[in-house]
Amino acid sequence: MPLPVPNLDDRRFDELVAEAQARLHKHLPELTQIAPGDPANAFIDLFAWLTETILFRANLIPERQRRVFLNLLQLPLRPAQPARGVVCIDAGKRTTHFDALVAADTELKAGDITLTTCGEVRPTSLLMAVMIKERLSPDALREAGISLEALKAQYGKLDGEPTPFRPRTLTPGMPVGAPTPMSLTDSIDKAYYLAFAVPRPLVDQAADVRSALAGVTLNVAVAPADDQLGDQESAPPTRTLRWELAHREADGSLYYLPLETVGDSSYGGRVAGVARLRLPHQAGLFQPLIEDDPLYAGYGARPPEPPESFGAEQLLFWLRLSCPEEPDLALGYLGVNGVEVAALGTRQDVMLDPGTGQPDQVVALGQDKNIEPDSLVLDVEQDAAWVTWTAVDDFAGRGPDQRVYRLDTEAGHVHFGDGLRGRRPAAGTRIRAARYRFGGGTAGNLPPGSITEIAGSTRFRVRQEWPTRGGVDAETVDEAERRIPEFLNHRNRAVTREDFQSLALTNPLNPVARAEVIEGFIPGASLSAVRRDVPGAVSVFVVPPGEPAVGAVPKPSRGLLKDVFAYLRDRALLGTELYVLSPQFVPIAVAVRVRVADPRTEQQTLRAVEQALVQYLWPLPPGGPRGGGWPLPWDVDPAELRARVARVDGVIAVSGLALYAHGADGWNPLAEGATLAMQDYQLPELVAVSAQSGRGDPDAPSGLTPQPDSGAPGNVPLPVIPDIC
Repeated sequence: MPLPVPNLDDRRFDELVAEAQARLHKHLPELTQIAPGDPANAFIDLFAWLTETILFRANLIPERQRRVFLNLLQLPLRPAQPARGVVCIDAGKRTTHFDALVAADTELKAGDITLTTCGEVRPTSLLMAVMIKERLSPDALREAGISLEALKAQYGKLDGEPTPFRPRTLTPGMPVGAPTPMSLTDSIDKAYYLAFAVPRPLVDQAADVRSALAGVTLNVAVAPADDQLGDQESAPPTRTLRWELAHREADGSLYYLPLETVGDSSYGGRVAGVARLRLPHQAGLFQPLIEDDPLYAGYGARPPEPPESFGAEQLLFWLRLSCPEEPDLALGYLGVNGVEVAALGTRQDVMLDPGTGQPDQVVALGQDKNIEPDSLVLDVEQDAAWVTWTAVDDFAGRGPDQRVYRLDTEAGHVHFGDGLRGRRPAAGTRIRAARYRFGGGTAGNLPPGSITEIAGSTRFRVRQEWPTRGGVDAETVDEAERRIPEFLNHRNRAVTREDFQSLALTNPLNPVARAEVIEGFIPGASLSAVRRDVPGAVSVFVVPPGEPAVGAVPKPSRGLLKDVFAYLRDRALLGTELYVLSPQFVPIAVAVRVRVADPRTEQQTLRAVEQALVQYLWPLPPGGPRGGGWPLPWDVDPAELRARVARVDGVIAVSGLALYAHGADGWNPLAEGATLAMQDYQLPELVAVSAQSGRGDPDAPSGLTPQPDSGAPGNVPLPVIPDIC
């Protein structure tokens, strides 16, 4: 329980006036007959007003003292975090030479917000489309009026079973509303096909473009499908993406030549970043691979038929992207000419106040706040040369000659040592910030289309098709004070079960409404292959915020799991095997029939019954039997649901209630007296509810249909050409 904050003095103006008049009458009785307009009353009022002002300030602890108290607790204010993302920078549509380079630390503009590139990019005039060979189900094949027998007869003798597909063009990025992740789940060969083309004005100069591309490092922006729902997040190794160039030999043989990956800041598509691919030096390897007969576009391992937006004369070459470690690779974005950006400004060669030779000197980095710690390069003059000093967290254990400093990132101040712990800059020596980046905050979280130009240049076109994310405002003193009780419990270290739970709930990166911890729990490849009582293993199950609704249970995204995992990993003890997981949501449906007290309000009562069931089965407060969300573990008992429905106003009796669970053979009601057993990592997900009036057993809720079977895969991809285009 927090300690009460004392009020040092609660007297107000009227009370102070009355007290002053009483004292005046006691010490100067000759003034007892003062008229209302006498100047003595004005002095009393002025004295009371000044006193009330002083008391008001006395009851407020100045912010500076509160900051000092936080520093004594070693609880500094959290600095602002910059938003990050990827943009694409294209050359002109008529450009055939790609020798220009947009260097790192180039500033981009989004209105009044400044962003900085975190790498270099060589802009090209290339256009790119992303395609897959989408498997056609038997039903879709029948709708197209084609049978497998007809395909076999059309293509003749095959080496295996035919696998019909149709070319599908994917839309990277976030065109409108919610993101549309790209996935290889429905791909027959588990590969993305990237078609590269020239703009129409350069069709006649396609050969020059191929020559200009020879040996060039091509930047491809990659972003994960973070808004897809995730199951777990641990510390997996960097995922390997396989990039291959499609090439056909003179004898007609098709090969895929692996490309050299110069660097991949996306860690294999796990975060928004850039894959830098070295294109071959032989321009003859770039081939459009247009089939004379569209019947063979995509046949076997060939690239599919190009999208309608590209004419055959525009196509330059094909790349194939796959992931051996994750065949169903899901991505949120792919874009050519990509570069990473951060919502930060950059300063270079900033001269600071000169050295004073005094202990504990502090110099300010101009008016800039929220300095990115790793970006500051601080130089101090020595013997007419610049010497770079090293940043440290504190001066403890530092010698008198060590060239170190401490950076206050939030205030933008550089602290030097006292001559005993850390060297002091000599009097009159020059100090400069050779380079640093500053800024951050939620203002940098920009939707697609916000970043439109390079500062001071109109030579290139900036294309933003993926949002910048991750910007967090700097913490205020009030917010830091609210962290004190939790901080004193765990000291920003995750050791006990309560530490992991508290840190997950208060993480500043991504909001979490509920966190549950199971010690010794390892999920294995999935939650169905769990191992328990493993020493050193900790699994944290998180649920994001959400409002109670049917079929809208809040499920954590991959981005949320990664953010919470990154936050907890830095605070866990060495040797802890940490997992951040999503609970396994078990789909259920409920049908109930009740007798209502007033037929005139029957529909309102039935809606109240449905809402009571939704709230009771909700995983977050005020759901569950205890109001803290559905517990882990807690079986779903139809008898409990009947009792909850019976307490709804307007319900006389519960005639019948059926609980449906989804199994291998579809939806089935539970037997009389049975309960739905739940594991300690499972929560119910109410996908359908139906409240009915009358007597007898309730009818099943509508919409309970079995999941379709995807069918068995084949091994000979065959394109399906529609009769009508």
